[in-house]
Amino acid sequence: MWISSAPLRISLAGGGTDVPSYAERFGGMVLGATVDLRVTVVGRPARTHEHVRACLDTCSSTAGGGLVANPFAREALRRHWGGGPLELASFADVPGGSGLGSSSAFSVALLAGLEGGRLSPAEAAEAAGVIEMEGLGRPVGRQDQYLSAFGGFRLLHFSRAGAAEVEEIPVDEPFVRRLDEELMLFFTGRTRDAGEVLGEQNARVGGSDRAAQNLLHEIKSLTPAALDALKNNDAPALGEVLGRHWNLKRRLGARVSLPSVDRAYEDALEAGASGGKLLGAGGGGYLLLHAKDAARAQVRAAVAAHGFVEQPFRFDGRGVRVVAGDPAAGFEELVPSH
Repeated sequence: MWISSAPLRISLAGGGTDVPSYAERFGGMVLGATVDLRVTVVGRPARTHEHVRACLDTCSSTAGGGLVANPFAREALRRHWGGGPLELASFADVPGGSGLGSSSAFSVALLAGLEGGRLSPAEAAEAAGVIEMEGLGRPVGRQDQYLSAFGGFRLLHFSRAGAAEVEEIPVDEPFVRRLDEELMLFFTGRTRDAGEVLGEQNARVGGSDRAAQNLLHEIKSLTPAALDALKNNDAPALGEVLGRHWNLKRRLGARVSLPSVDRAYEDALEAGASGGKLLGAGGGGYLLLHAKDAARAQVRAAVAAHGFVEQPFRFDGRGVRVVAGDPAAGFEELVPSH
C-alpha cells in the first residue's frame, strides 16, 4: 500500500503566462507558493478482485484502468500503471475546480504513488503536465504541477522552447508567518473548470490578439515587484501587486470574474484590504485578499456579508510526498531527490 500527497498552491504573480499559447511565444514567469492544504491518494494492488476499483469523484469498479471515470486517473493509469487489479481512493482539503490547483496536485500525487516514489519533483511535474495538456488536451499551463511537486516559494521560468526552470525563493520565516495572518482566503461558493475559463484567453493569445498579449506582458512584469515584496518583508506591497494583477487579469475574458466577486472585492477594498485576486483561472473558486492587522476584522465582515466562507491556511514548504508499506508492519517515507 502507498499513500501519497501533494500540496495546493497560491499563485502570487505572473499567472497565465505559463499557458503554452503565451509561453511558447514570449516565455512565461510565475511566482507562487504552496500551502498546508493537500490532495491525498491511497493505492494498493487488489487482493480480492481482478478489477480497478476507484473511489475518486465517485466509486466505480471497472475491468481496466482505461474505463475509470476520472479523466486524470484514467490517463495516469494508461501511462504509468502496468495493469493488474488495483484499488484507489483520494481525498482533498478543498473542492475541485476552486483555483488552488487541486487537479494538478491530484495528478502529481497519483503519479508519485503509481511510480513508487521514484520520480523526482521535476519528473512528477512534467509527467502530470503531459497528462493534462497532451493526454487530455486542456488549454492550461504548468505552474500548478511544478509548484505542487516542489513545494515552497518558487519562481518558475518557462522558456519558449518548453523548458522549465525552478528557482527556490528564500523568505524569512517570521515574514512567512506574518503572511499567514495577513493573507486571507475566501471560498466564493462557485467552482468551475479551469480549462473552460482559460479557453478564451488561449484563443485570444493564440490568435495574435495584441490586447490579450499586452495584458499578459503586464501581468508578467508584476513578478519582479512581487519578488521584491517578499525579499523586503513588505506584505502591503504584495497585496498591491495582487490587486494590480487582478485588475489586468479580469480583462482577459468575460468569464474570469463574476458580478458577485466584483461586489465583494470592492467592499473588501473599502473595508481596508490592500488588494487581492481570484486564484487560478478565475470564474469562481477562492478569493485571496491582503489586509493589515487593523483592518482584518472589517475585511472579514465585509466579505462574509456576501456569503463567502473563509478557508484557514498556512504556507507550507513540503512538496509531493509518498509513504509505502504494510499497515501491519509500518510505513517508510519515499522522498524523491530535488
